[in-house]
Amino acid sequence: MGSESKPLRIYMLPFFAQGHLIPLVNLARLVASKNQQVTIITTPSNAQTFDKTIQQDQAAGHHITVHIIQFPSTQLGLPPGVENLFSASDNQTAGKIAMAAHLLKPDIESFMKQNPPDVFIPDIMFTWSEQTSKDLRIPRLVFNPISIFDVCLIEAIKSHPEAFLSDSGPYHIPGLPHPLTLPIKPSPGFARVTESLVEAEKGSHGVIVNSFAELDEGYTEYYENLTGRRVWHVGPTSLMVENTKEKKQVNSNTNTNANDKHVSLAWLDTKEVGSVVYISFGSLCRLSNEQLKEIGFGIEASKHSFLWVVHGKEGEEDDNWLPKGFEERTKGENRGLLIKGWVPQALILDHPSIGGFLTHCGWNATVEAISSGVPMITMPGFGDQYYNEKLVTEVHCIGVEVGAAEWSMSPYDAKKTVVSRERIEKGVKSLMDSDGGGGEIRKRAREMKEKAWKAVQEGGSSQNCLTKLVDYLESVVVSKLGDQK
Repeated sequence: MGSESKPLRIYMLPFFAQGHLIPLVNLARLVASKNQQVTIITTPSNAQTFDKTIQQDQAAGHHITVHIIQFPSTQLGLPPGVENLFSASDNQTAGKIAMAAHLLKPDIESFMKQNPPDVFIPDIMFTWSEQTSKDLRIPRLVFNPISIFDVCLIEAIKSHPEAFLSDSGPYHIPGLPHPLTLPIKPSPGFARVTESLVEAEKGSHGVIVNSFAELDEGYTEYYENLTGRRVWHVGPTSLMVENTKEKKQVNSNTNTNANDKHVSLAWLDTKEVGSVVYISFGSLCRLSNEQLKEIGFGIEASKHSFLWVVHGKEGEEDDNWLPKGFEERTKGENRGLLIKGWVPQALILDHPSIGGFLTHCGWNATVEAISSGVPMITMPGFGDQYYNEKLVTEVHCIGVEVGAAEWSMSPYDAKKTVVSRERIEKGVKSLMDSDGGGGEIRKRAREMKEKAWKAVQEGGSSQNCLTKLVDYLESVVVSKLGDQK
């Protein structure tokens, strides 16, 4: 149907954070490849992160463009170019960037009035989009960059306040397809924010998620029965556009010389299959020096090899956040590699030497681990990551839970307590020790990888869902035109 009818004009509006921006841009590229006219509405600095990719798609004949809305830097008191949470290092800056999503409403509405689209697909963070779409009579679907499982958990927590009457956990969440427990109580502020986001899905034609149907099995039906709204699984979007595959091909084709290979990959080449724990808490999550030191003590005590990536310490010469003598000991034993700053994470996770991933459970990192078949050791840092941990450890059992010491809404919040070195050591050993019971977890992780890759192949669940999504959008527009006659 999509290739035979007149192309739809579809506007997509990504939020200003990498975990939101990247998958929605990927979705825009996917929909444009189905012979639709897609416009991404964003700000100058955010556009720079993907403009080369869009140019490549345009050269391939896809009808995809970018419409620039000026970021309200002066109004917010932000330096020019600070337009994404990736650039924030404190709650005040992050709050201003989030506020921009609301301040840009008049400019975006004006553009849509002058150039009305057939369909509007905003990120879930643009809560005002419900009223705007209603006022302009434009069909709207909401893009949610996380799992529908998280949304179900949010709804269940809202519906069962009695589950959290106790001052201490564990807290048992009733009514879901699986028996789930939270070791710590969600903060009231986080509950209010997430409930308002889910509330903003009302009035839409459904929600699009960066996941695949097999990962949300049971929860898709739960959500649709609960809300009456449809779920469209079009992920993992990174696999759908084959970005990971392309990077691996580039790496294998151009890095035959060991000197050209990233230091992390060259080091992994010297290690045995499945012997290394990859440690990374993402680019946003800022751990205290005390917590970093506990991680160091825990991984060293586990006696397992590790590749540890730390963000926020670039350029610092003082390593007082590490156990005394840590680097000397682990380097001397050739047991660990510590890197400050960026690494090719997708390639690292796909390296045969990686046997586990100590992660904050950010959704993009979780999807990357699943796509590579790497079991996780979960230690959530903030926001929805506490929920992602449960999907990994209690629903699919493809990871070992370390957990968190307290609930945090923000990656910049200073935590009063830290996760102990003993818990970290135990989590690593549970997965990595030969007698720790990690074999079954590895087996399930490999099986989930197969499901993820099958979903994005021709005839797979995500590919079929993408086709059905475009067909559905066309039917909605045709129905709207019929109503206007």
